[in-house]
Parts: sequence; structure tokens; C-alpha cells
Amino acid sequence: MRLLMIDDDEAFARVMLRRLEHHGWPSVHCLTPSVAMEEYGQENFEVILLDLNLQGESGLKHLEALARRWPKARIIILTGYASIATTVHAIKNGAADYLTKPIEITQLLKAISGEEEEPEFSEEPVGVDTLEWEMIQRTLQEHDGNISATARALKMHRRTLQRRLQKRRS
Repeated sequence: MRLLMIDDDEAFARVMLRRLEHHGWPSVHCLTPSVAMEEYGQENFEVILLDLNLQGESGLKHLEALARRWPKARIIILTGYASIATTVHAIKNGAADYLTKPIEITQLLKAISGEEEEPEFSEEPVGVDTLEWEMIQRTLQEHDGNISATARALKMHRRTLQRRLQKRRS
């Protein structure tokens, strides 16, 4: 049982790997998928934890290549910027799960082992802010993360879009 974590947040990765190793998951960490392929391409991993936002680049771009290289690995997307659009894209392209940061170690261990949790549904309607965020994320994905093209498609000023993205990250 080995785990590969690809995440550009070294402090987060260090803490999570320490916890995972404590629970019996020997792990290695890489900052980028290309480094992971170069350094660990010949090794086998049961689980790959892939950050969605890698130094401003989408981890989803590398999902298919990682799945081809390690076809038996369970690929789990971790993100602080979840959206329905990216979730659907990740699952359609081979991700086994999609989890949001910060994450409890028990939740991560369940995802790693493949234990399914019952989804929680709310009776409350989705808020306007959430709908706007989903639309921005879907359009951003359609334009490969290009802020200017996304702003044009949304008929929004580029700085306004950047402020909204930054506000949501806080």
C-alpha cells in the first residue's frame, strides 16, 4: 500500500503525509505531476491524491495521463476551490473521488479505502452566490483557466472576475 500526493502546498502535504503514514499509508510527495512521472514513474501506487490547483494550473489537465500511467491507482482530487463543473469533469475523466480542503483525516481515509458515504442533501435552495461561483468555475474550465477569456465570455471586467475569485478563496 503506497500513496502518491501531488500538491504544491508543501506545508499541507507534509502534515497530511505524516497523518497518512501514521495510519499505515507510506507516502511520497511531488509538487507537480511531471515531477511525479519522472521520479516515480516506475513505482506502483494504490492511491494518488491530486490537488486541483497546482501553481495556477489545473490538476485536471494531468488526470488522464496519471490514470494511464497508474491504471490501478485510485485517484482522488483534493481542492480548496470546489465546484460542480470541476467535480463532474474529474469523475468523468477517471477520478475516484473529489474532496474539499480542509479535510478530516477520517474522511480522507474513507475515500482512500473506497468506503462510500451517504451524501447529505439540503432542503434549502442553492444561493445566488453559489450559482454565480459555479458559473464562473464552469466558464473558467471551458477556457482552460484563462482569466481574460473567461471574463469576456461572462461579459465581465477581468479585474472584477479576479476579485470574485480571490474573495471566494479567502
